[in-house]
Amino acid sequence: MSGQTSNRFTSFLGQCSGVIGDTASALAQPSRVRLIRRGVIAFALVWIVLSTTQVIWSLVPAPAVTMPANIVVLNPAEGQPSAAQVQSVDLDTMLSWHLLGAAGEPSAEVIIETIEVESRQGIEEGARETRLDLRLRGIISSTDDGLGHAIIESKSKQQVYAVEDKLPVSGRVILAKVMPDRVVIDNRGTYELLVLYEDSVLSPQLVATPAKPLPKPAGELKNVDMRGDVRTTALARGYRQQLYKNPESLSQLVRISDVRDGGVLRGYRIAPGSDATQFSQLGFKTGDLVTGINGIALNDPGNTVRLYQLMRSAREAVFDLERGEELLSVTVSLDDTNNEQ
Repeated sequence: MSGQTSNRFTSFLGQCSGVIGDTASALAQPSRVRLIRRGVIAFALVWIVLSTTQVIWSLVPAPAVTMPANIVVLNPAEGQPSAAQVQSVDLDTMLSWHLLGAAGEPSAEVIIETIEVESRQGIEEGARETRLDLRLRGIISSTDDGLGHAIIESKSKQQVYAVEDKLPVSGRVILAKVMPDRVVIDNRGTYELLVLYEDSVLSPQLVATPAKPLPKPAGELKNVDMRGDVRTTALARGYRQQLYKNPESLSQLVRISDVRDGGVLRGYRIAPGSDATQFSQLGFKTGDLVTGINGIALNDPGNTVRLYQLMRSAREAVFDLERGEELLSVTVSLDDTNNEQ
């Protein structure tokens, strides 16, 4: 069977080759070539004529279509209204609506800010001292509208907080207002107080009359001048910049605790923070009691606002310290020009 199939396939190929050869011989004759050429030319001419006709008809405008009389048109186009139909616009009435607000009225931002400021006024009235594990260690700054920064201690860790900051206790507890000698906290909707020093029976007298100078340790005042130390000057200038840009970072340098004598604030005890080397570089030692800075006594919490404003442009810082039985005055430069002289 395989031999017969192979013979049939070979015979079929021979027949196809003969047909193809005869066709090629026929087309190779000059008369047949001329006939094919004429046919191709005729087809091309017909195609060109049809294409030209379509282009010409596309340029001819279409005749208007007449709509039958019995057709109903939905939403017919309306013509232009006449001058008698046009109503005039009352501009005076529109201006009286004050769509963008009346002239002279405060903007929305001013109104919102006024509401926020007024909401802090008087919130300390009737507030009781909080029982939360928080201690107020210092007031860095305070303003008449209750804004500012305060140093608050929780679990032996001190940090600077601004108004509206959340305090490090469980629940929703935020710093609501900063005053010269106390702060108001919002403990889940209830206003509570953190005082800088405890109230006593002498408190009204202390407010009404100026505080008497507190006794100081006996001994001569020792001056420690560190203005010639370039490293100390650069370090002091860097910490002053952090005081006004990021007060929280000062907790890395120093830890502060208030010291009272007979219910009267005496000053602030300082200890090194996370970097004891920088603390010593500024001339401090653990346990130093700072009683004044640049001539401003620290026994009055209200002086912290003045001190905060003064240190912004001060060229040097003079710290009045009590170190055991010694009285020291440590002077640190805050200006590079002192080192160039």
